Amino acid sequence: MFITVADFIGKFELHTGMYVQSNIQAYIDKYEKRYLIELLGATLYADFIANQVDPEFVKIIDPFDEDHDFCIISSDGIKSMLLGFVYFEYLKDLTNQITPVGNVRPVGENSADVSTLYTMMYGRYNDSIRTYRAIQYYICVGTEFVYNDYNGVRKELAYWL
Repeated sequence: MFITVADFIGKFELHTGMYVQSNIQAYIDKYEKRYLIELLGATLYADFIANQVDPEFVKIIDPFDEDHDFCIISSDGIKSMLLGFVYFEYLKDLTNQITPVGNVRPVGENSADVSTLYTMMYGRYNDSIRTYRAIQYYICVGTEFVYNDYNGVRKELAYWL
């Protein structure tokens, strides 16, 4: 729909070798729809998917910055938001692997694990939450369009302490 394995570059770069591309695609397939339904609610999500080119949906798909009642609403766009969420979901599951002998932690020969405190996955998740909230705020208080069927779920920033 919005993101592909090839989109995981730059800020959202993931190793995309031939053995992991299908894993990343599975995460896209699972989480892209889930996060969009939580963002919009089930009814508005269905309308959104059917009418993505309508101006009220293009407005929330594309990045935007708007002044509104002494605050700035700033969205990096739905694609960036979804990349951050899928990036987070994928990396949090990479810390352990299930094998025939049980749950193991992969260890590289020339590398050491980094504490989750220092990983970038929380930063990417929180960046996505900021866009998620900006889109929801715009849907609720924006003056340009009316989103009658909105029923989104609020999400909080991730803290690791």
